Amino acid sequence: MKKMALLLFVSLSFTSCIDFKTKKSSSEPKPEDFTTVVVNDRYQIDIPRFMKSTTGLNDEASLQYQNLFKEAYTIIIDEPKDEFMDLFKELDSYDENLSLIENYRDIQLQLFNERMRVNTQSSPRSLKINGLDAQQVDMDAHVDGVDQEISYFLTFVEGPENVYMIMAWTLKSKKEEHAKTYAVIAESFGLLQ
Repeated sequence: MKKMALLLFVSLSFTSCIDFKTKKSSSEPKPEDFTTVVVNDRYQIDIPRFMKSTTGLNDEASLQYQNLFKEAYTIIIDEPKDEFMDLFKELDSYDENLSLIENYRDIQLQLFNERMRVNTQSSPRSLKINGLDAQQVDMDAHVDGVDQEISYFLTFVEGPENVYMIMAWTLKSKKEEHAKTYAVIAESFGLLQ
């Protein structure tokens, strides 16, 4: 009888360990898991409470948040759209057959491809975020100096005066864990007026 109880205990323990290791985070992010951050009285965005403000991710970013332990990072880069359009028309890199936000997306993606080895990239998705035209693209890439593949979640938003790139990233092994949270971040973006 003791052997049977021990065998049952060991098999249940082994099964629960397997379940624990194979379970994926499928729970939906809850509103209370986020806090709304206002940036320069120009825009707001919901950031998960587990991420903290930082300054070391990108010198050009107006917003930078991270959690080193969860390998979760988010930044926003914003630029005056008139300057963007003028510069790239002057460089003969602006495609008149595309919208401004599609041009911004394509030029940013070209820069990504020059700086890293992109392994997979989703087709661009058009959407509206709080009434603003936006484009989204996900990609997995290898970056020099990083052993593991990185997953990027990119959202490009066109405002009346500026274009915005919301960039969130993590290790590819944590892509599924953070994907829904990154979607909430991007879709919460809104201009203040």
